Amino acid sequence: MRKLQAKSFSAALILATLLAGMTTAEAPAPVDLEQEEAFLDILPKVDVPDDVQPIPGAVNEEFRNCEAQWPAGYELARSGPEARALRDIYGLIRTRNVILSKDCTCNGKVADWADVDRVAEALREQNGVERLSWLDTKGIVAKADRLTAIAETMCGGSF
Repeated sequence: MRKLQAKSFSAALILATLLAGMTTAEAPAPVDLEQEEAFLDILPKVDVPDDVQPIPGAVNEEFRNCEAQWPAGYELARSGPEARALRDIYGLIRTRNVILSKDCTCNGKVADWADVDRVAEALREQNGVERLSWLDTKGIVAKADRLTAIAETMCGGSF
């Protein structure tokens, strides 16, 4: 009988500890949309027409087929503590590159890694973190998704 009481007490103590920790969790800061996109000031603006049309005669090469031209930084960002965040940033930059250059080949889809470094540093500073996570690049992913749809229309195929 004593063993059963001890187990019940231990379970109750663990549950109370968990509940106390949950009540003191920090709430995320409210999102300020202007601050959220402040990192984009580092990059040139992209003017996207309201009526996006395919580029006449465009040759579309999917990015995955451009591996021979990938920058060294992209290769390094395949794993590691900031890998996801750095790939998110690169995804936005390469999509912007295609839209600005109107080049759907590997030359247009492989972007300069130095731009990733500049945006990543600005985000680290803005968010007060040493390492970026996917939470720090949620706004970048949303913007990249919107621009990818435009680039795919322009290029006439999968990005």
